Amino acid sequence: MRAIGRALAMMLAMMAMTGPARAAEPEASYEATFDAAWRTVGEAFYDPGFHGADWTALRDRYRPRLAKVRDEAALQRLIGAMLAELKSSHLHISRASPERGSAGLGARIEPVGGVRTVLEVAPLSDARRQGLRPGDQLPRGMAGVAGPLGSIAEVEVRRCDGSAARLSIRRERAFWPPARPGFAWSRIAVRPGLALGYLKIDRFDDGAAGLADQAMAELGDTQELVIDLRHNSGGNMSALRLASYFGAAGEAPAVALFSRAYLEGLGRAPTLEDIRRGPKVLGAYTDEAVGRAVQENGGAAVFHLEDVGQRRYRGPVVVLIGPETASAAEGFAWVMKQSPNVRFVGEASAGALLSGERFELPGGWVLTVPVFGVWRADGEHLGDRAVQPDLPAPLTREDLCAGRDPGVARALELLAPPRR
Repeated sequence: MRAIGRALAMMLAMMAMTGPARAAEPEASYEATFDAAWRTVGEAFYDPGFHGADWTALRDRYRPRLAKVRDEAALQRLIGAMLAELKSSHLHISRASPERGSAGLGARIEPVGGVRTVLEVAPLSDARRQGLRPGDQLPRGMAGVAGPLGSIAEVEVRRCDGSAARLSIRRERAFWPPARPGFAWSRIAVRPGLALGYLKIDRFDDGAAGLADQAMAELGDTQELVIDLRHNSGGNMSALRLASYFGAAGEAPAVALFSRAYLEGLGRAPTLEDIRRGPKVLGAYTDEAVGRAVQENGGAAVFHLEDVGQRRYRGPVVVLIGPETASAAEGFAWVMKQSPNVRFVGEASAGALLSGERFELPGGWVLTVPVFGVWRADGEHLGDRAVQPDLPAPLTREDLCAGRDPGVARALELLAPPRR
């Protein structure tokens, strides 16, 4: 889930909202950066048990390796390797201003069958003008793709017909950062008495709750609904406004966030009873509101679904998920898993659910740390567990080359099978 609090020493975990608040120091030794990273994780990481790792022992093992570090890339690899020992999402180090002006190809490129493959090309991009198409493979991976905005990338591609091509493409920015919030919806009348709704959501950010209400006002009278989260990278608790349309009647607990301070005070793993008795929060649909709710309640908050009355959706729902479904989108999916009329189609989600915050380090580095653990209302600790589809519909290169969408096709088989 999106960063909603800065966890420096106890309650500082809930004070800041979305990013570093002060300018980073211009220069610092590699030792100072390493020590600050280790110390910050030690104070801010949500789990007092560090996922079973000995954090002090990890420092003692990795710090002597600084003697062989000669450049920033090596420093980043060293600290990154130490962080990876905790086996957690939302835990990484990066430059505060990485590659100023850096850009890509104006295309969405992800691994398909183990090879970097073009999934989508922005309509107005130079990549489209130069002939880059969905299904094209990049045999050299992402090497040479990123570079200064407006510069030219020489890209080798393998076409769907097996031929090779070399394209000169101007580097542009598209798809990231994603539109915020990214909602789009439509409906289609399949036959008399059967209308399908399609709701595509690429972010759950401030403003998403209002858009959820708009979408459901227009789609609420459809008989069946598809919610497409396959490119949803996360956001905040605004996802719960949409989930409220699919829960049981009335208000109900959905998900709990617990900070390091709360968990240390508890002295044990949270139970179902802790969640039932936890501070009830309704309508916290912005970063600021979520942070305030957790801060005011000692590092714990149990976020509830709202009662939408007669607007509650009662028809069958298919939720499309995939490897890019992450963070708050996964939280939404886990909540929807509790609805009996919802089925999941696609591929496993990203497994990156924890709630992270950014911290400035010496030398112009930024460290992202998960500052809240996530528990479902039934007491289940979600951690970074991926959501698995009920019906797999993996995307293959052959699908991309043929212009097929196996996820939507499988959803339609479930919702509106062809008449015989």
